[in-house]
Amino acid sequence: MSEQGMQATGGCRCDTNPVRYEYNGAPFEVHYCLCTDCTDISGGALALIAVVERDAFRITQGEEKIRNFDTKATAHRRFCGDCGCHMFLYVDPFPDHVLVHVPTLDRESQVGGEPDRWVFTDSKHPLLAIPDDGLPRHPGWAPTPTAAS
Repeated sequence: MSEQGMQATGGCRCDTNPVRYEYNGAPFEVHYCLCTDCTDISGGALALIAVVERDAFRITQGEEKIRNFDTKATAHRRFCGDCGCHMFLYVDPFPDHVLVHVPTLDRESQVGGEPDRWVFTDSKHPLLAIPDDGLPRHPGWAPTPTAAS
């Protein structure tokens, strides 16, 4: 699913020596996540996630500032130790991928794909109304429709 020449860049909110990262190639998938783990850590009603191949992802600056917070035994969230910005995570069931929080991408960066579904809709905040966007909705996790079975 890789697009030649595609590169996305992002990072934390620090003005001085920010953490910076990049990925090359289109994500494996992009989705809206409503699980309480993602929404609580981001402080929002939903999380917009790009699932990127680990080999295509790298930290380009400020790696020494990155801290870890395990929100579950299998979810290892990375954030800036100075500004607190949560940028990406590793999930044990998907060892070959990094889950990037899309809002931490530079606004001029291309994500590399459009969201294709809503996941963990049973966990959504009661004040959130999911728009009638035609995307599939799943009560829990659902693999990307384009993935081979």
